[in-house]
Amino acid sequence: MAPAAERSRRRRFVTTVLRPQLVRQSHGLQRFMLLLGFVLIATFVLVAIFAPWLAPYGFNADRGADGVVFGTQQRPSAAHWFGTTVGGTDVLSRVIYGARTAVQVIVLAVLLSSLVGVPLGLLSGFVGGALDRVLVLVTDALYAFPSLLLAIVVSIVLSGGSSGAAGGILSAAISITVIFIPQYFRVIRNATLAVKVEPYVDAARVVGVRSPRIMFRHIFSNVAQNLPVIGTLNASEAILTLAGLGFLGFGIEPSAAAEWGYDLNKALPDASNGIWWTGMFPGIAIVLIVLGVTLVGESINDILNPLLRTRGGETTSADEAELEQIVEVLVEEGQTQPAATPAEAAAAAAAEESRRVASLSLTDLSVSFRTDAGSVPAVRGISFDVAPGEVLAIVGESGSGKSVSSRAILGLLPSTATVDGSVRLRSADVADGEARELIGMLGRDLRPIRGDEVSMVFQEPSTALNPVYTVGWQIAEGLRAHGDVSRSDARARAIELLELVGLPDPEQRVDYYPHQLSGGQKQRIVIAMAIACDPDVIIADEPTTALDVTVQASILELLLSLRERLGTAIVLITHNMGVVADVADRVAVMYRGEIVEQAPAAELFEHPVHRYTQALLEAVPHLGRAGGPGEVENDEVVLDVRDLLVEFPGRIGQPAFRAVDDVSLTVRRGEVLALVGESGSGKSTIGRTTVGLQKPTSGTVTVSGTEIGSLGDRELRPLRSRFGFVFQDPAASLNPRMSIGDCIGEPLHVQTDLTAQQVRHRVEDLLESVELPRDFSQRFGHELSGGQRQRVSLARALALDPDLLIADEPTSALDVSVQARVLELFTELQQRLRFACLFISHDLAVVDSLANRVAVMQAGRLVEVGPREQVLGAPQEGYTQRLIAAVPVPDPEEQRRRRAERAALG
Repeated sequence: MAPAAERSRRRRFVTTVLRPQLVRQSHGLQRFMLLLGFVLIATFVLVAIFAPWLAPYGFNADRGADGVVFGTQQRPSAAHWFGTTVGGTDVLSRVIYGARTAVQVIVLAVLLSSLVGVPLGLLSGFVGGALDRVLVLVTDALYAFPSLLLAIVVSIVLSGGSSGAAGGILSAAISITVIFIPQYFRVIRNATLAVKVEPYVDAARVVGVRSPRIMFRHIFSNVAQNLPVIGTLNASEAILTLAGLGFLGFGIEPSAAAEWGYDLNKALPDASNGIWWTGMFPGIAIVLIVLGVTLVGESINDILNPLLRTRGGETTSADEAELEQIVEVLVEEGQTQPAATPAEAAAAAAAEESRRVASLSLTDLSVSFRTDAGSVPAVRGISFDVAPGEVLAIVGESGSGKSVSSRAILGLLPSTATVDGSVRLRSADVADGEARELIGMLGRDLRPIRGDEVSMVFQEPSTALNPVYTVGWQIAEGLRAHGDVSRSDARARAIELLELVGLPDPEQRVDYYPHQLSGGQKQRIVIAMAIACDPDVIIADEPTTALDVTVQASILELLLSLRERLGTAIVLITHNMGVVADVADRVAVMYRGEIVEQAPAAELFEHPVHRYTQALLEAVPHLGRAGGPGEVENDEVVLDVRDLLVEFPGRIGQPAFRAVDDVSLTVRRGEVLALVGESGSGKSTIGRTTVGLQKPTSGTVTVSGTEIGSLGDRELRPLRSRFGFVFQDPAASLNPRMSIGDCIGEPLHVQTDLTAQQVRHRVEDLLESVELPRDFSQRFGHELSGGQRQRVSLARALALDPDLLIADEPTSALDVSVQARVLELFTELQQRLRFACLFISHDLAVVDSLANRVAVMQAGRLVEVGPREQVLGAPQEGYTQRLIAAVPVPDPEEQRRRRAERAALG
């Protein structure tokens, strides 16, 4: 066998046989370690409880029950299994009674420190201000002391007032408690600061939930996930601290209770004389109880976490289930793609001809994931090629296998994945252009390929960028990983790349951290990292999701310029068919892990063959289509905003930032007013101000005749039943620790006098109104698809029959078919319930199908407002015209004409 073939065979054996076996063994080892930890802890607890009955003698006894004196020190024997100390005390009895002392101190220390530290941390993080600063100062002062030294000081202070075993144990527990309080405080406070700004906390505020309930029902329920780990770690530390105090002579009075640290101290002279048993057995006890607590602490959080809960017996994911309901694609048994047309056959022949020169070729690629219920296929035998300088778009709904197949190319799948088939890469800088097989390649062999020959633009730049490093450092890291580049040269290249991707002031922004940049700017950083080494292939996974149309257009222009300048092959993964029509040369459509149709872009849009492709294109909203709603003129005004101004204080020495500048608008009952504009234009700030989540600097906000801008939380609470809020991210707006029924029912609990049974029936009715099964009330948010979660958010917002509904980008991250059904449902509910709606969006095609009137925002100001047909059909302002011109339409011919016009204009 040839050496290359032998290496490939070995790698495939490692990937498909050895690695899965090691993963299964690893999972089995984890379960064994968890069981071992529970057994060890249970053993020590039982020994502590039954110590008087298990110990053959008293912990200080030097004689037996018959009065026989033990005499001098004895080796382990039948009478004394662990031997005796120099004073004649039975070592086994002291170890057993020492377990009782250790367990009592651990339980008391952990309970006392959590009872003090957790409420203080929760209150400090939630309230903030002066209280937070004082508590942080005090706890930091305590934390600055060495823990054992602080425990010794507290032990000395308390030693005068303690007597007997109970007093000594309590004093020891308090000494250790003082050490742990700052730890609980810091962890809970920091977690509270992060959680209290989550959308699901804002959702609770919108419906009038009081602060105590928000603190404990929404914030504490989520930060409490840290407590099991902290508690077990502190329990281990408590054991060691107790032993240290006893060893140094500051522990419990020896005559009051047995303690392992004291026994270790007394065993020191014995160790020098070869007497091993007096110190070995207390030491083993300390090691075993610390080991047991640590093993349990590593796993108990996973056991208690509902986010890891799965439902047995379900063979399809939530996304697949919703997709089945929406698309209803009928595929004959054994046939997933209709017979090829002559044009398709010609395209397939051309693709086969280009296979010899393709930069990247996938052949029969299959990916499955191992679960406790068996193997779950994610990708089923897909094949495609992408040639140098070609843009291949992979389209399909969430869960169709697009991202999984792209990650398989670079070996970025988790260890539970099994990959079969072939992925061959042909790079320009490889001798003779020899194609290399990537499947089965080891990590050390893939490392020089990743980022250098094949790079990836990840879907969510906020999670792809490391928050603790500057963007320049992160770009330079890839450069230095693939070549001998000095720090100064890497920085200079990073600045050059930032300029190339169109980031303003690259010399300054190279030292920015990710949080200092907008979403579009972070996406440009990710692209700069991807092109740093001039790769042969770029895999762009949803590079324009949730971006403004103008930012999206510039990102697409950048990718196309790279294709033209470097001849880079681009695999574009997206569900935005307008983007596909704009930039793709060829399109591959994926459905349920299979490619059901491949064709040149123009042909696929003009004559889609597969039923799924037809359904997908039919669901795409199209700017300019007739049939949108007309104006609403005679109904009452529900929302009246006058001269609204909102400013945020600047940093030290910086002026205040004006987010909303002199905005006035109205929304009538039964009307949808769409608020559009780029990110940072003030749209969401207006939405938050209209429901009292943000206080206006000046101006008025009137809802159903009541001016709410100047009201505090207490005065607003009874009025909050008048408005609802649908948040942009449905996953983040649902409390992950609350069931769907609890999330929907919360407004009813806090704003009505309904009984628990009446609330439950109302929740089930609301679920049915948004076309979800009644039994979904028992599920958690992570068990639902994106479209299902957005329906739940809509049901919660409508629970109190509000006069005003604020919908902030409610469909921006949804697949087109799911989006179409959610919008259809939204329209049905709005026409039936006739609530006024402020619909915030950057998707002008969605706005065109939904809104009665449109208001356009730019830099905090309202630049144009009017009927939908006028603003979107004949815009008066240049900014509105540029917005509309940047919207990609699902028509390759139209997009080609637009590009030609822009090129002609220079």
